[in-house]
Amino acid sequence: MSAIRILIVDDEPLVLSSLRRLLAREDFEVALAASGPEGLGLLEKGEFDLVLSDYKMPGMNGLEFLDQVRRRWPGPRRLMLTAQADPAQIAEALASGLLVRSMAKPWDNRALVEALRDAFGSRAPAGAPVA
Repeated sequence: MSAIRILIVDDEPLVLSSLRRLLAREDFEVALAASGPEGLGLLEKGEFDLVLSDYKMPGMNGLEFLDQVRRRWPGPRRLMLTAQADPAQIAEALASGLLVRSMAKPWDNRALVEALRDAFGSRAPAGAPVA
């Protein structure tokens, strides 16, 4: 099975480095972006199975970023990992299909890894055999 390719977008360098270390141990392929526009640039250059975004970022919040991802690259699953988001906005994003899941910061490592794997449901990452 090929590794799940994840783009993580967060404006906090410590969060990015912590997630990179955690997910590298779990055999995920990880790319990092410090802003929505940087994340869009990485999506233009490569394929990802999953996009994990923070909510509160300067210039473009996570929902705005993920909405652009959905419109331009509908394939990747979209998740949010945040400490600061309006619960009503998150509920609406989940109901509309913008997000497949939202999780709170600080996160539990095991629960986060399970959520990332579970985000695929019956869909395996590109190139992976389906069980």
